[in-house]
Amino acid sequence: MARGTQQRYTDEDFESLDGRASRTEQKKAVQRMAALGEQLAQLNPKQIQKLPVDERLIDALLEVQKISSFEARRRQFQRVGKLLRNENETTILSYLTPQQGAKKQMQLMRWVDRMIDQGDPIINEFSKVFNASERHTLRQHVLRIHRDIKQQVSEEELAASKLKFVNYVQQVALLSDQG
Repeated sequence: MARGTQQRYTDEDFESLDGRASRTEQKKAVQRMAALGEQLAQLNPKQIQKLPVDERLIDALLEVQKISSFEARRRQFQRVGKLLRNENETTILSYLTPQQGAKKQMQLMRWVDRMIDQGDPIINEFSKVFNASERHTLRQHVLRIHRDIKQQVSEEELAASKLKFVNYVQQVALLSDQG
């Protein structure tokens, strides 16, 4: 582009980016997946074998239990996090969340409903209680749900948006309890 000329962005440029995660969000998602991998690695070998995931992930989780070097474990957890990206998040969370208990799950669902209904004040409160949460990501989920409601999308699409939000909240709760 020649000096002095300025690129003009149109609404179409921004609409094409809608729903796409930023680099920072992608990196944080990888970190969350690696932390979930750490939780999965704490399961006993029999439980790991029963996980409904790819065989490579099961092998990586069993291997990490044998590693004692800090740096080697860190690299292995990064690998586990990458393998987890190919798995169904809901399935993995459903395997880990029974450890939290039904009372905790109901509490998280109330948080989700309150954040959708009341917005920023509750998001800020949630972020204080659960230190692994990101306010920006919470706001994005809530805004996406509000946008879907406003645009009157199908029930399936709205349910999918809410499921992504619930999954994020469950991940944050698991990671906050851990740290």
